[in-house]
Order: sequence, then C-alpha cells, then structure tokens
Amino acid sequence: MAQPAKRLSQFWHPIARVEDVTEQPQQFVLLDEKLVAFRTDAGISVFKDLCIHRGTALSLGLVKNGCIVCPYHGWEFDSTGACVKIPAQPGKPIPAAARAISYHVAERYGLVWVALEDPIQEIPHVPENLDQDATFTTEVFSVLEWNTSAGRSTENSMDVSHFPFVHPELLGDPDAPEQDPYDLHAEDWGQWFRVPNQFWRSVDGTQNSRITYVYTHVYPFTMHLYVTVDGDTSGNVMSVMVIASPTEAKKTKVFRIAFRNYVETNANFVSDYLFILEQDRVVVESIRPEEIPASLKQELHIKVPDLSSIAFRRWLEDVDMQGLAEV
Repeated sequence: MAQPAKRLSQFWHPIARVEDVTEQPQQFVLLDEKLVAFRTDAGISVFKDLCIHRGTALSLGLVKNGCIVCPYHGWEFDSTGACVKIPAQPGKPIPAAARAISYHVAERYGLVWVALEDPIQEIPHVPENLDQDATFTTEVFSVLEWNTSAGRSTENSMDVSHFPFVHPELLGDPDAPEQDPYDLHAEDWGQWFRVPNQFWRSVDGTQNSRITYVYTHVYPFTMHLYVTVDGDTSGNVMSVMVIASPTEAKKTKVFRIAFRNYVETNANFVSDYLFILEQDRVVVESIRPEEIPASLKQELHIKVPDLSSIAFRRWLEDVDMQGLAEV
C-alpha cells in the first residue's frame, strides 16, 4: 500500500499569539509534540521541549544572556539550539551532538507559526493581500481550544448548511434551510467558493441583513471568510481568518483573526462571534470519531452542501494525519 505523500509536520501551524511568547520559556504542544518557545534579542526560538543530555523539559528553565538554560544541569543552548556551555566541565570542547532540536519558526499576522519539518508550502496567505493593505486593520480576537481534530474544526468552518439548525435566527432561517448550489474552484493551495444572500442577525436582535461569503480554504486547516453586506455601497469588508492548529489528534487550538477596512461599530462583535462559536463547539465536540475518517466511504455525503468537504477529504487521503517523520 502506497504511503501518504505529505505529512502534517511539513506544513506551518500557529502555536501562540506573538505577544504570548516572552523571555520566559513556555511549553506548547503541536502534533502531539511538546515544544518550548522563548524570545531573545535574535527573535523567537522553538525547540523540542527536551534537553539532549538527560531529557529534562527545557520549558522549566530560564533565558540568560540570549540562551535557554536547562534547569537540571545548567547546560546553555543559544537561539539556534547549539550548546554553548556545560558548567560541569568548563573549558572542555562541547560535543557537536550537544544541540537542542530546533524547528522552523516565523511571525505572521500576529501569530507565531512553526513547521516541525522543512515546510513544503508557505504560511497560508490572506486573499486579496488584505494583510498588506494599509486601509485594513488586523486583530487576533479569539484563541479557543476544542476537544476535536483540526480536520473536524476546519470542516465546520466551511459548512454553510448547518447554520439554520445550530445557529437558528442568527446565521440561518430554520424555515428556509435549502442550500443553493455553488461553484467550487480548485487551486494548487486549496479551494474557494462563493455563497451569496445568507441570513445574518445579531444576538440581541437589533441588527440584521443579508450577506455574501467568499470562503477560501488553504490546505490543510486555514479558512478565510470574506464577508460583504448585500446592497451595502460603503465598500466595507471584513475577512476572518480561521486557523485550526492540531495540538493533538483529538485536540485543536483555533485562532481567529479579523481583517477590516472600517471601524467596527458593533460593540458586541466579539461576544456575538463567541456566542456562535460556543454553539458550534457543543456540536462539533460530540462528533465521533473525532478525526475525519480516512475513507470517503465511512460517512455519507450530499453533493451540494458537502461539495467543499468532499474535496477536502479527498486531499486528506494523501496526507499522513499522524504528522511526524521518525526522528
């Protein structure tokens, strides 16, 4: 049987907001791998949370003079992972193998991104280059942990037909649940589709409108929801970037970033969004199995509402969902 051509460890995934990584080492988890992240004058470093000497968690240590210091025997590793000091034998040559296992790290969109292997794809882009448009602001407004897989979380973000049932009178009309067909556009990096004339009402019921979504899915786990209000001639645009980071096989940290070219006048925007996400969480965390089945035959699919999900699952068939190469 042919082996999957890609591993999740070959893609970029966020682990934290930029401001949450400080000089104090902290432990994060990505693809079931414990990591330590810390900041020095050289920037952010991310290592396997393990000292090569005796396997101690480096996250229990501290940063001194630009190096992370192991809490067990005081070995010091610089920002690249090289051991530069072994206190028990000062002045002696340091073995070349005395290195922390370091990973690729980058800062983008207010998040810290990590690739556990050489990445085969760029950090997910923002459609229309909104992140480079000076008229748009960028705000990381939500970081949530869900007890489900990153695949299930991502699939929920692209699913429009659940709106009338999970979010009745907010994102969908229970009396009009029909899903109109849409055109799915395949790209090298993922897929996108447009869904017009969608129901929307604020949680307090004071605002309502019809809106159009353009969904952009950058594989594996990044969704963009480009939102415009039907009939609005102001040119106001909001795009929400949703990144499901696979901390563990059945646990996901979901980051949400809003790009806006206007001042948000709805004081309840974040609370409304979180209210809706809590409705989603209850349902999505109930799904079994937590991970998307390896074969399309293991769950039923309906062509029109499940079109984008079917394409996503076909792409996943060529991915090692365990995620890591043997080290």
